Amino acid sequence: MVTAVAAEADGEGCLVVRWRLDGTDDVSIGVGPTPDSDGHEQVLLAEAGTDMARLSGLPPGRHYVSVTPRAGGAPVIAAERCIVFEGPRNFRDLGGYPTQRGASVSWGTVFRADALHQMTQADQAMFGTFGIRVVYDLRSSSERSLHPDPMESVAVDLLSALPGETNLQLGTSATRLDAERLLRDSYVGMLASSAPLFGQLFTGLTNPAALPAVFHCAAGKDRTGLTAALLLSALGVDRETVLDDYELTTNWRPRLEAQTLLLALVRAGIPEEAADGLLGTPRWAMSEVLRVLDETYGGINAYLSAPGGMNGEAIADLKRKLTISAR
Repeated sequence: MVTAVAAEADGEGCLVVRWRLDGTDDVSIGVGPTPDSDGHEQVLLAEAGTDMARLSGLPPGRHYVSVTPRAGGAPVIAAERCIVFEGPRNFRDLGGYPTQRGASVSWGTVFRADALHQMTQADQAMFGTFGIRVVYDLRSSSERSLHPDPMESVAVDLLSALPGETNLQLGTSATRLDAERLLRDSYVGMLASSAPLFGQLFTGLTNPAALPAVFHCAAGKDRTGLTAALLLSALGVDRETVLDDYELTTNWRPRLEAQTLLLALVRAGIPEEAADGLLGTPRWAMSEVLRVLDETYGGINAYLSAPGGMNGEAIADLKRKLTISAR
C-alpha cells in the first residue's frame, strides 16, 4: 500500500516524484492533467526498493501524478504544491494534506494565493486551465480599487494590520519579536472581527458548482494564511501540518522580492529587524492564534457554528466536499 506521495519540480524541466510504501512492491506511476487517476497515462514502472523517480519530457502545464502498487491497491495522488506563475509567487494547492479521519484534502479543489493582479497574459491562460470557478479576494476595498483582480472575484474584506500601516504601531526601537507579536495580534483580531466572513466563505466552498476555488490577499501570507489555517483545521488536518503550511510562504518568496519589500518597510520607518519579522511566518505566532481559537472559542467547529454562523450540517458538508477518503 502506498502511504504518501510528493511531487516537486527540480528546476531542470523534470518532475521529481517520491513515495512511501507499506511493504515491498513495484509501483506504477501515472501522469494526467487532473486528479482523476482513471485518466492518467502510465509513464513509468518503478522497481521494488525504490522510492523516487524523475519524470522528464512532460508536456507543458500542471501535472498530477498517481502512484499505484503493481500488485494492486489504491493509487495515491500528488501534484506540485506551489504553482509557478510569472507574476504571483505564492499560489498553492491545499490538496494532499492528510486528515485525522483517514482521508486527505482533495487536490485541485481549493487554492491559496497572493497578488493575482500581477498575472501576465500567460499566467491568465494557465490559470484558465485549472477550471477555477470562484475567486475570493480577501483584500480591502482600497487595495482592490488600486490593484483589481484580472478576473471576477468575490470580495471578503478581512481586517488585518497591513504593511503600510504598521509604522504607526512599531516604533524606531521595535524588534523582530515586536513585529511577530503584531502579526499574532492581527490574526487574533481577525478571529474576533471576521468570523461571519469566514463562515460565509467556507459555506461558499460547500457548493460543488463553486469549485474549484481560490482565496487570496496581497502577499498570500497573513489574511490568506489565517484563512488557510482555519480551513485546514475545519477539514481535520492536524495542527503541526497546518503550521507547516503557514510557514511555506517564506520558502516560496523569491529572495529579490523579499529584499525589495524589506527595503520598502525600512524606508517607511520600521527598523530592519522588525521589518524582517513582519515579512516572516513565525510558527509560534500562528500556533498561539490557534490556541486562542481553542481556548476562547471552543475549537474550530464551535467558532464556525457560533460567531461564524455555520450550522452543523454545513460544517460536515465542508469536510465531505473538500476531502477524499482512501479507496
